[in-house]
Amino acid sequence: MVYYLVLLVRVIFAPLIFIWPATSVIVSFLLDVVDGDIAPYTVSKERYQIIDKTIDSWVYIFEMIYAWINFEQFKFLLLGLFLWRMLGMILFYITSNRRLFVVFGNYFENVFFVIFFGFTKPPVFYFAVVFVSLIKFFQEWFIHVADLSFREDILKIKRNWKKLP
Repeated sequence: MVYYLVLLVRVIFAPLIFIWPATSVIVSFLLDVVDGDIAPYTVSKERYQIIDKTIDSWVYIFEMIYAWINFEQFKFLLLGLFLWRMLGMILFYITSNRRLFVVFGNYFENVFFVIFFGFTKPPVFYFAVVFVSLIKFFQEWFIHVADLSFREDILKIKRNWKKLP
């Protein structure tokens, strides 16, 4: 039940970016981080991947609209990264191949965060974009290709995912 409450809050907070931008962005991010620890009690790992990617896309849509309105200088960069991620999401829905996310990594949201939190002056902007992109590439590989989990494989705290029905 807690997992579904977290999902509901993520859905509700996405459009609230237009009312409380910082709160919406921070709550959406934090809930995205913790939902994977709550989900195993409710859904299978396979089902979690679909639900998580769908809710993520919902959040990205509102972040993109917000960026289009508020980040004039960066809106086409963010639109390109957003469309790239959405293409990857569509291919994932068609194939269920999580490895696609190495190519179609979520660079959109990471660059959105760089801009949203004000790291927009060169050379800091360029350094931040390269830095978060390298971290994101490694994270996508770690999670979707190596199929590793920081919690389970590094900290040795196992999740007991529900089995598919």
